[in-house]
Formats: sequence, structure tokens, C-alpha cells
Amino acid sequence: MGSKSVADACSIICLLSPSIVLQSCGFFSPFWIKHNATSTCYRGVIYNVGCPDNVEGLGAAALWLQMTSFVIIALAVLATTYCICCNSDDDNEEAGCFTVLGGCMFCLYPIAGILSFFGCMAVNFGDHSKGWAFYLCLTASCYIILQTTLCYCALWMHAKINNDDGKSGQEVTQYGTINNRESLDVIQRIENHHHYHIYMKNVIFKDTISNV
Repeated sequence: MGSKSVADACSIICLLSPSIVLQSCGFFSPFWIKHNATSTCYRGVIYNVGCPDNVEGLGAAALWLQMTSFVIIALAVLATTYCICCNSDDDNEEAGCFTVLGGCMFCLYPIAGILSFFGCMAVNFGDHSKGWAFYLCLTASCYIILQTTLCYCALWMHAKINNDDGKSGQEVTQYGTINNRESLDVIQRIENHHHYHIYMKNVIFKDTISNV
């Protein structure tokens, strides 16, 4: 793997690692809701800590949304990292499958951010105070959505610039073709004019000889 592949891998890991770290810490932590101000009961997406048995969790909707988001983010990070690090000079069938998986997971990456955001909004906090785990998952979802928006904007600008460059190159080519045709026409006229003068000189010379 060359230096360019290493740089690309480091860039991708730096861009994707905050989302997986924030989502993991928030998803697996019980510190989403503090049950009341005086107790040490905290409720989480997966489990509660310090709570009586009759205290329920945050609900199935929040659990499935956050879990789906976490799985997609984890697969996107792993598959994308593998494709960059191990697929540079490999052309076997296994590498091709991982490339397809990485592309699919990267396309699903923004959906993971949306699912995580709705998972945070699906929690009914009521009068309870929010814990730091909630803010971690909310930050992860907003980070993914913002990251995807900026990425799509950059790709759109790049495609627009390439399209404009292609049109400019085509116009230059057409302009050059027109100029070449005009130059050939001018040269042809000059040659015709030159041949005409030679012809007239020959006619005058013949007339002069015949008169003598």
C-alpha cells in the first residue's frame, strides 16, 4: 500500500471515527435519563442502572432506531477502511465483494444519522433530566448529517466544475476548428490570387511576343 493509500485511509478514519465513538458511547451507556433528582437511577436504551425492577427502559422504538444506526455506522467504518487499506492492489473476488459492501454501507451512512436522530427524539423524557449519553447520540447524528451534507455539496461543486471545464474545452476546440478553416480559406484565396497574377503575366508576355 502506497503513501497515497495510507493518507486516504487516515483521512477516512479521521472523518468516520467521531461518529462511531460517539454513537457507541451513547448507545451502550445507561445515562440517558436520571429518574429523579434525588435517586441514582439512570435509564438507558439497552439497560438501566440503580433502578428498581418496575422501572422500564426507554422503549422499543429508541432501542431499534439506535441499534440500527450503530450497526450501519460500524459496518460503514469497517468496510470503508478495509476497501482503502487492503484493496489497493487486490483484484480477487473477495476484495470485490468487500468493495460492493463498502459502497453500500457508505450510501447507508447518512441514513444512520437520520435514524439516530429520530431515536433520540423518540424518547419521552417528561420531567426527567437528560443525561450525557443522550447528548452523545444526538451529537453523533448531527455530525453524520452535517458531514454528509458537506460531502454532497463538495461532490456537486466538483461535478459542476468538471462540467464547466468540459464545455470550455469543447468551445475552445470548436473555436480552433473555425479559425483553422478561416486560415485555410485565406491561404486558398492568396494562392488563387497568386496563380491569377502568374496567368495574366503569361498572357501579356505571349501578346507582346506575338505583336513583335
